[in-house]
Amino acid sequence: MPGKIINIAFDENVIDFCADYIANKKHKIALIAGGKRTFLFLKKRLAKSFGKAFFPYDSFTNEEFIEKIIFENTQLTKISEISAAFILYNLVRDTYPKLLNGEKTFAQSMGWLFELLTFIEQLNLEKVSNAKLENIKNNAEIGYDVPANVNDLLKNILNIREEFCKILEKEQHTLRGLNFLKVENMDVSKIVGDYQEIIMLAPFYLAKTELEILKKIYLAGKLTVILHGNPKEYEILKDFYKFFEVQPPEINSIQKKYNLNIYSGLDDQSQGALIKNLIKDFSSEKLDKTVIVVPDAKGLQSVISEISNITDKFNVSAGFNADKTSLFSLISTIVESQISKRENSYYAKNIVKVLSNPLMKNMRFLSNSAVARIIAHKIEEYLSANSKSMLSGKNFVSFHEILDCEEIISDMSSTITQAWEYVSAEKVKKVLEEIFETFFTSLENIETLECLAKQLLKIIKKIYSLSSIGSYSLNVDALEILMVVIKDISTCQAAKAKFDTEDILNIFKNLIRNKKISLLGTPLAGLQLLGFLETRNLSFENVFIVGMTDSSIPGVKRTYALIPKEIMFSLGLKRVKKEFEIQKYHFYRLISAAKNVSFIYPDNEKEERSRFIESIVWSEQFKNKNIDAVQVKKFALPKIAVYSKTKRKYEKTEEIKKYLKNLSYSYSKIDAYLKCELNFYFKYILLLDDKTRIGEELSASNIGDFIHNFLKNTFCRNTLKETLSSQKFEEKFYSNLENSFAESVFFKSREDAFIIKEVLFYRMGNFLKSEKERNFEKVYDCEKQFFSEIHIVENIYKLDCRIDRIDKTNTNFAILDYKTKVSYDKIITGKFFELLDDANNFNVKNIKAAVASLQLPLYKFVFEKACGFQVDFLGIYDLRKAKIVEFPLLDRTYEKCIELIKYVISDINSDKPFEMSSTEQQYCKDCNYFNICR
Repeated sequence: MPGKIINIAFDENVIDFCADYIANKKHKIALIAGGKRTFLFLKKRLAKSFGKAFFPYDSFTNEEFIEKIIFENTQLTKISEISAAFILYNLVRDTYPKLLNGEKTFAQSMGWLFELLTFIEQLNLEKVSNAKLENIKNNAEIGYDVPANVNDLLKNILNIREEFCKILEKEQHTLRGLNFLKVENMDVSKIVGDYQEIIMLAPFYLAKTELEILKKIYLAGKLTVILHGNPKEYEILKDFYKFFEVQPPEINSIQKKYNLNIYSGLDDQSQGALIKNLIKDFSSEKLDKTVIVVPDAKGLQSVISEISNITDKFNVSAGFNADKTSLFSLISTIVESQISKRENSYYAKNIVKVLSNPLMKNMRFLSNSAVARIIAHKIEEYLSANSKSMLSGKNFVSFHEILDCEEIISDMSSTITQAWEYVSAEKVKKVLEEIFETFFTSLENIETLECLAKQLLKIIKKIYSLSSIGSYSLNVDALEILMVVIKDISTCQAAKAKFDTEDILNIFKNLIRNKKISLLGTPLAGLQLLGFLETRNLSFENVFIVGMTDSSIPGVKRTYALIPKEIMFSLGLKRVKKEFEIQKYHFYRLISAAKNVSFIYPDNEKEERSRFIESIVWSEQFKNKNIDAVQVKKFALPKIAVYSKTKRKYEKTEEIKKYLKNLSYSYSKIDAYLKCELNFYFKYILLLDDKTRIGEELSASNIGDFIHNFLKNTFCRNTLKETLSSQKFEEKFYSNLENSFAESVFFKSREDAFIIKEVLFYRMGNFLKSEKERNFEKVYDCEKQFFSEIHIVENIYKLDCRIDRIDKTNTNFAILDYKTKVSYDKIITGKFFELLDDANNFNVKNIKAAVASLQLPLYKFVFEKACGFQVDFLGIYDLRKAKIVEFPLLDRTYEKCIELIKYVISDINSDKPFEMSSTEQQYCKDCNYFNICR
């Protein structure tokens, strides 16, 4: 007699149903469910039914159940992902080397290898036959409309899969997909063991091998499946019945009407604050029946920080990004510092990042954490461009240079002494040597993964012994993940293989990327804060879902980059295709059992709200024949005042006037003044530098600097136009671009470097094409600084400029300024003369409305006065579009712009104070000096 398939409706609580079903059973039972949290709630419900403690039933996730059978009935051992990847790499390298695309190393191939492993795992899980793979292979011989390397892989995938599985079999190793295949081929008595009944609790999507295993148990009369939901509404449930050759029952669910509220907030923090306001008056009893669902882990911290202000009775069970912890951040930066180093010198920003990490700054060197903080601050200070020390402005610095700098050692000694107790310069040196040796030089010249593991363990031991890592639970969880990775690399099949140091570090980077900390809370009382999949099988009266963007819920994973989706579908691998249906099922199952449902989404231009919200809103509008049937309640945090009457005005003292009179005026100074008088005051009078600080991430300015430097070295002085069309120049152009990109520290360790590279090559290719077509004789000079003077009434003021490029034309000269971002199509607007024809109308507002930039007229003025040459062309070179925005040199435009420059310099030197503009406050929030001028 076969087993049972029990189908219950969404309005029934599946935990309650299962608890009632098994409460009085005396025989041995095994429970299987998609997640462990289901069993916690089930045990809680059973305890309530029994009214006393009880010995719990055996419970497993799908994978745990299969592993139990494998390890009880075979001698196979589970292999780590990196060991499997290394076996696969050696197989492909020795047998199908063409697939590695030019002798790629193991480290360089890891992304591809992991994709291939996942593909093979899917083939095994879905029990894809050799016949299907043979068909794919034959079609690949003809050629799919895919890249050649994908075709090559498809031609060989059947052999690769078979040979890979044979190697694992021979070495008595196994992986998840193989586990399911092996169990599916076992006798049912081995699968069931001594269980009289196996209960599968509310499955939804199952792979082919999982279904085959369950069917074996079902036909043996030992399986009970409790399905949740109406098969008529979900294709996957209907397919389940079809596979088991059972007629689906009629499910008469009572559609309960829940109270629906939809809210919008600006960002994660405002959504967290909104949640806090909505639940702040909930009783303890009501909190017990409430769940807050956070589909995207990035919003978790904001929600926790807000609700912890009103209650400590909440329980978190979700995935948290490990790289958000200070431990992962520190280890990652230590590794990055090795990858970016040049010979014996380290990238200054990475040194500062390591030393400024919260864990590092609180390590108790000399038994006092103040020592580490002072060392971090002093090294950052001395490496900055304004320090005037021998280390000032260095992009790369060796530790010998730091240790030999008596000034910094003495300063550290003095500061530590003032803050704590006397510490000699020699002791400071010893601490620095300890830091440099432990966190930097110990990872130099690593040749094997085993060696890397040993050094990482020493680093972790030092961190653990000198820091407070053990007092922060997330760091403890991160440490556990890190120790697993270290164990894997020290024991894997690649552990003793020799690699380049950079390859080894990149292997480690790949292994720790995207690691998640499972915040598995065990207390079941109080408010539940769960990830979306953690809600499987659970029901709550009050449901709040935050961060409901269309990218987070449904958070449909991307298709495999390795294999086109059409080929995946032809093989029967439809998990990605089914992903939306899976998430839709879990979403509607959760809200169908609730009494009160609240959706919260970020209302901004970057993200669209979830299609689940759109579907429910449309349904309500249709049902009520009213477009306003559902109202969105907007929530915003209190706004920070942008403008204050205090500290907005700064008088010009005699000393300041004298300073301004002797100042050399460049376009950047004039532009800063036109933007905001206070910006000019803070930057050029108080000299408060707003440049990128050491330790900040790559920005648009870094990319701009890279392009400027590349063009300076490629379209250099005396480059002839006629040489641009030669094959030799083009090859040199792209070779220099390739080398410059490879050597750039800005791009070296970025995950998106390949995307940036593609865009740069595309834009620089268009630039070269444009230059071949443009009319000029040669590049006269580039990145050249010029100095001159300008007479204004009875005063003479100094001018200077650095011109990106000067071309010699057939007649005179052309000045070009490279821009990687141009926000205007015309430099002079149509209202130029209307606004500025009369000098009495000169003011900042009219200048901004009339002309986009005074840069080119200033360059022409300075260049002509400094060199005596005539400039007859001015242009902004938009490098994104390979297009030149020309400055018109007709109709007195240039002369009028020189008058404007004189007006601005005169205004700067007038007696009036520096004052905040009342019309430009919308830009204040992005200003580096925002908090100073309030």
